[in-house]
Amino acid sequence: MPPTSSPLRLAIVGGGFTGAVLAIHAVRASTGPLDIVVLEPRPELGRGVAYSTRDPNHRINVPSDRLDIVTGETGAATAWLHAQGILPDAACEDGTGAYVPRADYGAYIGAVLTETLAAASDRVRLSHLRTTAAEVRGEAGAWQILTQSGERLAADRVALCFGHAVPALPCRLGPGVAESGRLVADPWAADALAGIGPEASVLVVGTGLTMADVVTSLGAGGHRGPITAVSRRGLLPKAHGLFRMDLDVVGTHPPATALDLLRLVRRQIASVDPALGWHPVVDSLRAALPGLWSSLPAAEKRRVVRRLLPFWEVHRFRIAPQIAAALTEARAAGRLLVERAAVTGLELGADGRIAAQVRPGGGETTRRSFDAVVLCTGPERDVSRNPLVAALLADGTASLDAVGLGLAVDRRSHVLDRDGRPRPGLYAYGPMTRGSFGEMTGAPDIAQHIERTVGDLLAELI
Repeated sequence: MPPTSSPLRLAIVGGGFTGAVLAIHAVRASTGPLDIVVLEPRPELGRGVAYSTRDPNHRINVPSDRLDIVTGETGAATAWLHAQGILPDAACEDGTGAYVPRADYGAYIGAVLTETLAAASDRVRLSHLRTTAAEVRGEAGAWQILTQSGERLAADRVALCFGHAVPALPCRLGPGVAESGRLVADPWAADALAGIGPEASVLVVGTGLTMADVVTSLGAGGHRGPITAVSRRGLLPKAHGLFRMDLDVVGTHPPATALDLLRLVRRQIASVDPALGWHPVVDSLRAALPGLWSSLPAAEKRRVVRRLLPFWEVHRFRIAPQIAAALTEARAAGRLLVERAAVTGLELGADGRIAAQVRPGGGETTRRSFDAVVLCTGPERDVSRNPLVAALLADGTASLDAVGLGLAVDRRSHVLDRDGRPRPGLYAYGPMTRGSFGEMTGAPDIAQHIERTVGDLLAELI
């Protein structure tokens, strides 16, 4: 490193998948000295909530050959999994590819980060602080960060890469419920399901991806009791079909309203070759969504979120074949019942079980007892519950997107202030930006967006 060189100081707030992939691409795209600090409470970078699980039944929900994080290095993830002896594995593979445990993919991301840093060790330094940011403020042409553990850091660029906040409780809890040992508020905690007996009756609040993991884990652990899964719409994640993303689903007349968008998708699915099915239509729409989303009026975006988002998510975020088979088997055996209902309250009954107040759609509330209740309502959609986000919003440094799903950013991921202007040096990536792009939750989408825009972060193009 030349003695006159001054390293670019990059602070990454959040070291899960998004933060680790940003670090990887920043190192690969940079040519000069780079000083990176990652604020992440977990001991390993690259895992976050999704890939910290050690349960082998929690599988990545796309095949490994679609999980590469660098364009032009096709098959790198699958090759690494083979080199580590994780593949081949008959339990992971079906006709569409290998669906490995999420822990193994987290290990892959960590390995790529380690290799990338080693290759650039003469000009790049990365520090991992096991904390998070309490404050981020722009001062004197730079950014000042105060961590939860009391450190003060200065940075030329700050990238917000943390996930959503832990969800709020979906209903009222009566006295003693939280302390009873029968409520699992965090299904991702280590041994979260260990206290559920093999014959226990279980209420799962939520019917999405987390529910699928919980039901699969319970079944693999020998649970035989009845499971009731409830949500307002009773929608289950769909299984995978044929993978293709090259269909022209938008054409020359992009939809201008939420209704137009719905009609477009239905029309394309109805006209597609039956041999393809609906899956390529949904996947091809993903590729076109950022441009399409930016052209929709704000009111129509909000209508999409309010009316269509739950249906989009179960078709977009599909589950591995092994998980789909486990759910199908559980339902066929009568062990899993899925209902459209809302849980309005949980109380501790006289028998020590949890009494749930369950209100079916359009029906009367009933009181039903369960041996255990698992909350699977998914991540918190209100990002302002995150204290750091709340502070950024309060001082005008940042603003919410038009639909309230996350932070407002421009197409290059600059955070927009309360006046809609990009803040020099402040960026956001990952799920918190999905409201600005229409979609930014899946690992491939996040990695591709970071790769396309990281040069702007390094060069600070406004």
